Amino acid sequence: MLINLNLILLSILLLVIALISIYVYSRYRKICNIQRIKELSYDFETVNSILAEGKKILIFAPHQDDEALMCAGVISHALNNHAEVKIGVITNGDKKGRKIGLTRMKETIKAMECLGLDRKNITFFGYGSTEMDIKTSFMYRLFHAETETTVISSNVGSETYSIPDSSEYHYHKFGVHGSYSRSTLRQDLELFIKEQKPDHIFAASLYDIHPDHFILYQFIVDAIINIKRSDHTFSPELHEYVIHSHDGDDYWPLRNLNNNSLIPFSKPATFDSATLLDWEKREIFTVPIDMQSVALSKNKKHIAISKYRSQRPSGNKNYLYSYVKRDEIFWKKDFSNIAFLASVSASSENSESDQLGCKVIDGISDGYPRFPNNEWVSLGETSGAWIQLDWSQAYSVSKIVLYDRPNLKDNILSATLTFSDGTMIDTGPLPNNGSSYEILFAPKTINWVKLTVNKASGENVGLSEFEVYQASEFQS
Repeated sequence: MLINLNLILLSILLLVIALISIYVYSRYRKICNIQRIKELSYDFETVNSILAEGKKILIFAPHQDDEALMCAGVISHALNNHAEVKIGVITNGDKKGRKIGLTRMKETIKAMECLGLDRKNITFFGYGSTEMDIKTSFMYRLFHAETETTVISSNVGSETYSIPDSSEYHYHKFGVHGSYSRSTLRQDLELFIKEQKPDHIFAASLYDIHPDHFILYQFIVDAIINIKRSDHTFSPELHEYVIHSHDGDDYWPLRNLNNNSLIPFSKPATFDSATLLDWEKREIFTVPIDMQSVALSKNKKHIAISKYRSQRPSGNKNYLYSYVKRDEIFWKKDFSNIAFLASVSASSENSESDQLGCKVIDGISDGYPRFPNNEWVSLGETSGAWIQLDWSQAYSVSKIVLYDRPNLKDNILSATLTFSDGTMIDTGPLPNNGSSYEILFAPKTINWVKLTVNKASGENVGLSEFEVYQASEFQS
């Protein structure tokens, strides 16, 4: 009897120890989880200042899913802050047929609903989509069509379309499907942006290797500049994001390891050689807490991406899910640049290769060898070459940013900026790789500025971009 009692007491003691152990372990896990969340969640101040209440946020997606891969956190943050969010999906992702295009549109609606975005805030433009190969890219062929009105066919047709209960933008505006021409897309983009009047625009980068992505960037930049020229007060900030890096989709983004804390986006190995973007100047948008969960079944971004079932999120070693990181990264472009409002004259220009003086105000700060048609190139000039910006009214300015031709042969080693008020500023050598050269000065009220090259290397000097910024009221 005594033995049985001892066994019972021992059993009770072991049960108590077990319960205490479970309690202590659960408290430990909870503390660890809280600590992990603290480690993952860092300063939201910059994010919230951009995605603030009252701000208008416009996100352009080249294909259905791009809006979630690098902007799910942006969308969620903006909605949490009561900012206005609109999404424009440009192509139907229909490279494998109209049926898959219609399916992908429905997937976008479901994914965005997961983030809390109502379908009325999603606009489909209904343009074609093809493979990543630049020779077959629909956007590339459209951008380089013979004329503005030349119609380019996709794999499934030559005019815009959408799902029955959500007509595409052109049909919604004009009651007819839009032809696949450069002029139609330009018209649609400009009208849409004018209607939205966004403070911030998010778009795939000029340095994304998918032609549908980097060509759309150029269309969007053209649209913003055209709007600004008719409405000088329009100065949105453009935030460009990379989906397909030059590393290749097999290698970037780095895949997430199981049961580990989410990591930030890493720097692609080819980043410095393949782009003119500065990794250290990237904008780091921390994703919301509900997108930082390592338990992916509870991670809001992971759940949203899972809605794009036709794209096989688990395929290619979880390629789409590899965008579930602790941050989303962008590079900012400022459209307060008043050079867009100027007329341009130059000592000479290469019209045969379309490397004209006006290319210094086209919004693309790159040139040969990546984007040879987006730079000014003089004809056999070095010292003595000049380019001038003229405005129809006077502006108070305090900053100029110059971008040399990015080829390593032709380089401006020194130049002089002459202003209409009679003052001059000498420059040093411009960075030979085409990165920015910033010149700050006391405010000047001017209606023209001229850059004259004093010394140069190479044979055909020029610039890829010439930016001018107004003085702030605090400097005046």
